[in-house]
Amino acid sequence: MTREELAARRLPDWYDDAKLGIMLHWGPYAVPAWAPPTGERSAVVAEKGWEHWFSHNPHATWYANSMLIPGSPTHERHRAKWGRLARYDSFARTFRQGVKEWDPGRWVEAVAASAARYVVFTAKHHDGFLLWPSRRRNPRKRGWQLSRDVVGELADATRAQGLHFGLYYSGGLDWTFGGSPIRGLSDLRSATPRSKVYAAYVDSHWRELIDRYSPSVLYNDAGSPPGEDLDRLFSDYYAAVPDGVVNDRFGQAEAGAPRGAVRRIASALGHLLRRGAARQSSAGFAAPAARHADFQSIEYETVPPDRAAKWECARGIGSSFGCVETPEAEQPMLSAPALVRLLVEVVAAGGNLLLAVGPGADGTISEAQLSRLRGLGAWLKLNGEAIFGSRPWGADREDVVEDEIPIRYTTRGMTTYAILAGTPAGRTIVLPSVRLLPYAGMRILGSLGYVTWHQEGKDVHVRLSEPLRESPAHVISITPQPRA
Repeated sequence: MTREELAARRLPDWYDDAKLGIMLHWGPYAVPAWAPPTGERSAVVAEKGWEHWFSHNPHATWYANSMLIPGSPTHERHRAKWGRLARYDSFARTFRQGVKEWDPGRWVEAVAASAARYVVFTAKHHDGFLLWPSRRRNPRKRGWQLSRDVVGELADATRAQGLHFGLYYSGGLDWTFGGSPIRGLSDLRSATPRSKVYAAYVDSHWRELIDRYSPSVLYNDAGSPPGEDLDRLFSDYYAAVPDGVVNDRFGQAEAGAPRGAVRRIASALGHLLRRGAARQSSAGFAAPAARHADFQSIEYETVPPDRAAKWECARGIGSSFGCVETPEAEQPMLSAPALVRLLVEVVAAGGNLLLAVGPGADGTISEAQLSRLRGLGAWLKLNGEAIFGSRPWGADREDVVEDEIPIRYTTRGMTTYAILAGTPAGRTIVLPSVRLLPYAGMRILGSLGYVTWHQEGKDVHVRLSEPLRESPAHVISITPQPRA
């Protein structure tokens, strides 16, 4: 495919319809299962900037990097708990033991409980450890991969449940090829492998993953090494998986451009920041447009940089993507109601939510995470028709009802859904600036009660036959759609 053909490619319907995916983060970093308890990452960056984020990032998968930084919280904790002679390699040995007892079916059960429609799994994170028996072995670290085909077994189990399966791969960072610690943005270039050997290594892995597992999502991270032929990779991928999608983190620095790598990696990682913080902290690092992508990847945010393009919010249930075995008071998690409202916010703005789950070293998912997935799934069981297969209706609308409860809107077919992010106290709900056709029908999803309505000027007054029961969000179904 030419670059023009890639750009003109239509987004597959399955991805736009799916709305909710689960990203499973698993690797040797699940053994220490720790990250500095700094709270929401965007708040940390907004307050203290890029350098603080890199050395105090609440993300367990950065353990291999931050343990290299003398004086960092991770480094000090590592020395105190594991000893001065302990190395990250020892975590890999412990992790291999847990893999022996791992059951992919348990993970798929957890995903099914959430009602998610697709899975993205970490085939290789920044530590370079491979979770499949690759033919292209790491030339820097002997045996730095699993002999058990975790990727393949999870792919089979996922598809057996009718779900799409995608793969995460860190193409831009691999500590085994460039192990210098990252204290700030200026260190990214030195930590990003730029050799032809690494470019061939990454390309061969992507092709092996495509040939073996036919992933529906290629989720790259932190850019791609110079010299990798991305246009050819994408063309071959779409030929093998016609309904596949790729994210926007395949950014590539031109060889010999001294600041290009920094710019491109800043683009790949910068989505995790709030817009204001990104403007303050990365001034002078304007990133060129991505060469090709089916969707934009942002982290811990619900405001996409471009509402005209398809986007996806990736975040953990808490402040880390990987497993963190610390009290919730230190690493707070979103409650099930908060996850419901987050999903509504993202979907009403045209996005997908990719929710990260971090299994422990033995492959078990904590009850704290499982209970939240079940809560999300229970709400979707009653209200999923307003989410799955929907599209935004008035994506820029941010209405509220009299109780100061936010309202967001989606639409599917001839129906519009007004989603109230909370439970009104009374039996009357006012939908501001909504004009209905005289014969419009209305109902509350999941409720046995009935509703009546009447138009007063530009607003619609909805009368409930009985008060609504407590729920994270309530959905009012309106058919046919209101007039614009």
